[in-house]
Amino acid sequence: MSESSAQKETVEQALARALNAAKLRRTNEAVGICRDLLVATPGLPGALGLMGGIFGQEGRTDEAIEMLKLAVAGQPNVGNWHLNLCSLYRSKTMLDEALASGLEAVKHSPDTAPHRVELALAHLARGEREAASLRYREALGREPDNPAAHMGLGELLLSYGEYPPGWMEYAWRNKLDQARGTLPRMVAAQWNGMNLPGGTLLLVADQGFGDMIQFARYIPWVKRRVPRLLVGWGPEVTALLGPHPDIDAHFPTWADAPAHDAYVLLSSLPQIFNTELATIPSPVPYLSMDAERVAFWRRRLDELKPARRMRVGLAWSGRPTHPNNARRSVRMETVAPILAVQGVDFFGLQKPFPEEDRQFAAALANFTDLSQELASFAETGAAMHSLDLVVAVDTAVVHLAGALGVAAWVLVPEPADWRWLLQREDSPWYPTLRLFRQVRPADWSPVVGSVADALRTRVG
Repeated sequence: MSESSAQKETVEQALARALNAAKLRRTNEAVGICRDLLVATPGLPGALGLMGGIFGQEGRTDEAIEMLKLAVAGQPNVGNWHLNLCSLYRSKTMLDEALASGLEAVKHSPDTAPHRVELALAHLARGEREAASLRYREALGREPDNPAAHMGLGELLLSYGEYPPGWMEYAWRNKLDQARGTLPRMVAAQWNGMNLPGGTLLLVADQGFGDMIQFARYIPWVKRRVPRLLVGWGPEVTALLGPHPDIDAHFPTWADAPAHDAYVLLSSLPQIFNTELATIPSPVPYLSMDAERVAFWRRRLDELKPARRMRVGLAWSGRPTHPNNARRSVRMETVAPILAVQGVDFFGLQKPFPEEDRQFAAALANFTDLSQELASFAETGAAMHSLDLVVAVDTAVVHLAGALGVAAWVLVPEPADWRWLLQREDSPWYPTLRLFRQVRPADWSPVVGSVADALRTRVG
């Protein structure tokens, strides 16, 4: 832009140019325009608000909050700025501030569904589930096809154990923004549970590893209605479920699967089979490991720790890309009271192993990291058969233990994922699991203390 045209540009035009750059993901350009505007017009709310939004998306949470606070101080009626503040405060477990910002967002944008969804999340983080349910329903009243509101309401209903309406709402999961492009383009019909004599069905794992393990229990039920089952999963999943007796063929990717009569998403199976709490398929174990690998791991653990003491597998962090990973995961030093229990040898089932925990782990005489040897869930499962107990946060490791009938203790965050229901210490999905629940969000000390005490009692 020439000097003369730049001189003619108004503040509003410059802000529009910055906003357009941000929409095109040219964030450096957008921030540069905002900084120039702030030099010319210190405290300009529009520039501060836009920079705060950009910094929030980049994970620069503290900077984003300060920018947005200045923006709303100068111009308090912009709902989106309060919306961003609500999300940022929630990520830092500043729940009073999150609620206040969420209420302001709705006040200034009363007819905007996403603002009510964000407010629902603030209520949920505070344990105010009925208020969250109300906000989700208010959002749907304003935008009936809002996937986030449907999904949020569905997870709430499932956490209450209201499974039939919960599954209906949960079906919106693949319409969420973060789900776009994650499923293959299908040319076959989606299976509705009908019998297909002589037919072929493609099973699609549409959620995370834990969901895939949880819903694999339905595979024998599917087989009763469709004689030939195909899967197109990556090596991590194929190593675990490829040998399943009811799966006829597996392929490296969905695209490699041959022609089929229909397909089904694994996480749709509970709804297809009208699952309620009393009808969860719960024969345990429903997955089995290769006998040779189980024997190998028995010998391997004996080599690593010849003196036979109680053996406990440990996993303290989930998949880093999971949207709720910060809430469910801990640093290894957080579980130090568990690791201090005498008479126990701990074996790390953690993959990937967090780099920031390596120094702490190296100083532990009773801890052995197995992560480099656990090439797949099949290896992890085989190793579990030589453990007396698994202790883990809410990650795929506990689903695997439950599917194999291995005893596991789960450190459950508040708010908990829907599958752990409310206030229960047991799980109807996994009879061998015991749940240790947070009372206050982000407060792990009482949970870790309870697990350590229970472990001392078990060691005797």
